[in-house]
Amino acid sequence: SADYFDLSDAISQDTTTASPRNQECPNVARDIVLLIDGSSSVRHTEFLAEKLFVALFSKTFPENTLFSVLQFSNKIQQHFDFRTFQNDQNLNNLLQEVRQLHGSSYTATAIKKAVEQFTPQKGARNNAKRFLVIVTDGEKTGDPLDYAEVVQEADRAGITRFAVAVGPVVTSRLFQRELHAMASHPVTEHTFLLRQFSDLMDIQLKEKICASHGTVVPQPTLAPPISCTSCSDPRVLQKLEQLVQGLDQVKSKLDQLAAKVGKCGQGSHG
Repeated sequence: SADYFDLSDAISQDTTTASPRNQECPNVARDIVLLIDGSSSVRHTEFLAEKLFVALFSKTFPENTLFSVLQFSNKIQQHFDFRTFQNDQNLNNLLQEVRQLHGSSYTATAIKKAVEQFTPQKGARNNAKRFLVIVTDGEKTGDPLDYAEVVQEADRAGITRFAVAVGPVVTSRLFQRELHAMASHPVTEHTFLLRQFSDLMDIQLKEKICASHGTVVPQPTLAPPISCTSCSDPRVLQKLEQLVQGLDQVKSKLDQLAAKVGKCGQGSHG
């Protein structure tokens, strides 16, 4: 079938470039649900890009992070829960049979189903930090549920939600209102606007999730990802990372100066 997708080549090539910062991510318990868009507006190649993102993204976390993957259109399908992932972390096996559902977008209903993954029966852990990543390419259509009610359930369950919007629709006012409704607050810290599905590899999502642990040193917020084909080139990413580290050092020096001059109420550590 055209949907057969062998990830082993992509995973083995990219594991080293995808996870150079493993040591910077504390190995605390995290349960992460990835909710991917399988509606008809997503082209076949774009759906494959979503699957590749799931495979590579999940490889970049320390072993105490568990994943569950759901796909949504007007139907919702659980591909694997936390328990299944814990028993078999071979993403090639877990994703091989994932086929695109097609249909319209019941995004709010999908969020409700994602919240239901966070139970002991599904392998969720009481001591784990909870995250939901929603990848979507457009507004919900025909969904009987409203964001307000499902987001309340997610808040009560202590789930931090990231919305990743892809495609031309990201400029639509209505769609941006939906993103504001589904993402955790502050919304600017929990949404990503991407021009195309191939940009999924470049977003700073892992850094935000890792920094979401209380004891980790907060990272400066990076600017939204630049959409460009060269961004996925590891050398470009390395240069960007060096640039960001350089800016961090400059900021730290400025903080120290400000503290000495006495303009800053609190001294900086670093």
